[in-house]
Amino acid sequence: MFEIAICDDNAGDRKRLSERIIKNMNEVEKIRIHQYDSGVSLLEAIKNIRFSIVFLDVQMKGIDGEETAIRIRELDNNVILVFYTGFVEPSPRSFEVQPYRYIMKNMQDQVMDRYIKDSLDKMVEFGQAPFLTANMNRERLFLRIDDIVYIEKYKKNTRVHISETSYRIYGVKPDEKGELPDIRIPEKLDKIYEKLKGYGFGYPHDSYLINLKYLVYCTSKILKLKNVDNTFQIARSKAQEFNKLKEEFMLSKYKEGEL
Repeated sequence: MFEIAICDDNAGDRKRLSERIIKNMNEVEKIRIHQYDSGVSLLEAIKNIRFSIVFLDVQMKGIDGEETAIRIRELDNNVILVFYTGFVEPSPRSFEVQPYRYIMKNMQDQVMDRYIKDSLDKMVEFGQAPFLTANMNRERLFLRIDDIVYIEKYKKNTRVHISETSYRIYGVKPDEKGELPDIRIPEKLDKIYEKLKGYGFGYPHDSYLINLKYLVYCTSKILKLKNVDNTFQIARSKAQEFNKLKEEFMLSKYKEGEL
């Protein structure tokens, strides 16, 4: 089930968008639409619902859409955000939250439908990505691959590092010493890579896989990931395939931005 949020303080605009989402969703029985009239009510709901996509008005009373989006990103770094607005053009601040689309309310229905369908297609694509089964303190976790920053070889299996915003979602809490528990997958890196290489993961070294979504910078020999202190070496034997996947990933992101 795909959970879709519409946040707009105008009931008529919420109704129109909801109708057009239903019109452009191939399997409407797989979606559940939630409507909110303020950023505050949406942020409260996100604590209990994992949304697949959020359509967010920019101009709202109280907390506006840009501020709401910033707070959403503090809670969920992976939800697809689509700004839905009447008159406001994109600002530099709005792009900091990585919106997937920017839909104007005065668009003709045909144009709006194209933007909505593209956003829903992306939602479905993300929803089809594989989950990885991991263990944490003898409990089983089902990890969304978008939440994984990197996976490293660890003893006889592997250890997973998830994004900071994902800790709350998976209930990962530090122990009495303030240390986070290990999240492990009982599979070898090369086997995991075969599952993930088509979903934006690279294999720059025999010791780790990295999620290209979190790539900050990359040279011919090292790379840096978002919110990770250490850098990662790129092995000469892995460089050619890794660079090819990296270029394909970056090209796909560029094309998304053109739509």
